[in-house]
Amino acid sequence: MKNILIPTDFSVNAWKATAYAFGLFQNELCHFYFLNACKPEFYTPDINGNNLLQAKNENKILMKRLLKEVAVVNHNQNHRFTSFIMESWLNDAIVEIQKDIIFDLIIMGTKGETKPDDRIFGTNSMNVVETVDRIPVLLIPDKSIFISERKKEMVLATRFDKAFSISEINFLIDMAKKFRASFRILYIQDTESLTEDQENSKEELHHYFKDVSHSFHILTNIEVTKGIHSFIQSRNSDVLVLNHKKRGFFRNLFSKSLLKELGKNPQIPLLFMPAELK
Repeated sequence: MKNILIPTDFSVNAWKATAYAFGLFQNELCHFYFLNACKPEFYTPDINGNNLLQAKNENKILMKRLLKEVAVVNHNQNHRFTSFIMESWLNDAIVEIQKDIIFDLIIMGTKGETKPDDRIFGTNSMNVVETVDRIPVLLIPDKSIFISERKKEMVLATRFDKAFSISEINFLIDMAKKFRASFRILYIQDTESLTEDQENSKEELHHYFKDVSHSFHILTNIEVTKGIHSFIQSRNSDVLVLNHKKRGFFRNLFSKSLLKELGKNPQIPLLFMPAELK
């Protein structure tokens, strides 16, 4: 059984990510865990601490409402549901839950209702990607809808400088099957040619994906972020996969300028692979 964690702030975006998760795993035995995390310091309590108490009670009501809505729309006998409400920052709450539950994937919306319009990835999303170890994170834009019948395309952006583990490859192949997708492996070339190590990494990927439809693509004379953006846009790709080598990588990569490059209203989900997969 797969364990899927879905953080929620009870926003429309969070619900859309939930619906996407149900569609993606419609044919699989899954246990979905809904997590709402609220940091006590975020609230300014009165002398009796009523503001925090009120927020906690409201979140309990909203979680019950969410589970009722899930029961209405999801009749899949293969799906189970559990909920958590924790007084913590979201990333800290996930780290704490990880001590007891091994999650296969985190799925969350990219923008809550209270986030400014000029930001795609809220602080919560980026903190989860940056701080939660060994769990892939799938970010779902608010306009993304999972359509099971349509064949899809997943773009794996890589520099051919990271050796993929068997567990990572198996996870990516499994995701490709769920999406009914082909892999397009994209490299933005910044040197005359691939080094010997990069060539070996490329051949290794070709071997690993031998049973999955895939192809290699190299773009030259273009800045990395623009290259990724133009590639997925020109092909109407469905999912962008990025592999995480070290902490801080995504925070540096997904700067404000890159967010503009990818567009204020992204249409495709982003799958972040962790530095090390369990």
